[in-house]
Amino acid sequence: MITIWGERIAAGLCVLVALFMGYVAWDFPAHGEQFPVFSCAAIIFISILMVIRTVTTPAAFDARFRAVFSIEQIKPLLLTAATVVYVLMMFELGYYTASALFLVAVSYVVGVRNLKIIALTALVTFPLMYAFFELFLHADMPRGILI
Repeated sequence: MITIWGERIAAGLCVLVALFMGYVAWDFPAHGEQFPVFSCAAIIFISILMVIRTVTTPAAFDARFRAVFSIEQIKPLLLTAATVVYVLMMFELGYYTASALFLVAVSYVVGVRNLKIIALTALVTFPLMYAFFELFLHADMPRGILI
């Protein structure tokens, strides 16, 4: 069972991450901040509902906190951290370089270890991404020190 304090800590961490991501998105050009800020506001709202639930229905929660983690329980946290690092590194390394590293990291985290499959995915995906964003949409994807 989930503990009351575990639920509250999770809600607080979600609020902190949403506030940070909303702050970063606030400076996006051409009204690009609208969807990220809306998403962050939704995360904060749901987190507040989580805290309210711990107050209104405390019997639904176990009183003891058990910090026992397995790799399966940590995977969502690793994927979230990888996504945050990906977004931040996109502006340092460039969109395509950061996306390639993100593909390899996420594949490893979810359990794909076959390098041929990862390489084939990259060989198909990245030219299509380039064609779609650069040639079709004429979007200037972030450029970094590598590409």
